[in-house]
Amino acid sequence: MKTKKEMLRMLDVLVDESKDYSTRLEAYEYLLEDCEEVVDEMLEKFYAADGETGKMLIEILAGYKGNPAIYMGLVSYLYKGEDVALFARLLGSYGDERAIDLLKGFAEEYELNYNEYMEVRNAVEELGGYFDDDKDYSDDPFYRYLKGLDEPDDESRRSPFEAMFAREDGEEDEEDGCDCGDEEDCDCDDGECGCGHDHDHKHGDCH
Repeated sequence: MKTKKEMLRMLDVLVDESKDYSTRLEAYEYLLEDCEEVVDEMLEKFYAADGETGKMLIEILAGYKGNPAIYMGLVSYLYKGEDVALFARLLGSYGDERAIDLLKGFAEEYELNYNEYMEVRNAVEELGGYFDDDKDYSDDPFYRYLKGLDEPDDESRRSPFEAMFAREDGEEDEEDGCDCGDEEDCDCDDGECGCGHDHDHKHGDCH
C-alpha cells in the first residue's frame, strides 16, 4: 500500500530534472494511480514547473477527476498548441462539460490537422456534445493514409527481383537451341526446336 511519505518522495524524484529520464519515468508511472493524497502537492509543483516536467505533471493530474485547477491546467496546455491531440483527448476523458464549447471554439480559432480534428471531435462527443467540421482534409497526409489514398500503384508493388528473374529466364532461352545444327532450316522432330516455338520457319527466326 502506498504511503503519503512515499508519494511525496516520488514526486520529488519526478520534478528533479538532474535525474535521468528512466528514473523520473518510474516516478511518473507510480504517481498515475492511487495518489489522491498528494494532488495538492502535485498542483503546487505543476504551477512552478514548465517544459517536460510540467507536461508530465498535468498528464498525471488528468487522472484525478473533479478538480477545477486540473481542468484549467489541461486547458492551458491545449492552448500552448504543443500537443493538441493529447490534451484534447485528456480534456475529453476528464469529464468537465465546459470543455465542449471550449474545444469547439478552439477548432474554429485554430487550423487543425486531421489527427487533431479527430481527437477534438472524439473529445466533444465523449463529453456528450456534437461536433462537425466541414473543412477539407483531403491534402492532409494522415487523412490520406487512413483513407488509403496514397496506395502505391501496381508497378511500384512489383518485386525488385522480378526483372532479374525475367532476364535469367530469357538468358536460358537464348542458350537453348535446335539439336539439328542446321543454320538455315529447322528440321527438328515434331516441328519444334529448343526455343519452344511450334514453327515451320527458319531456325534463325526464333532468335
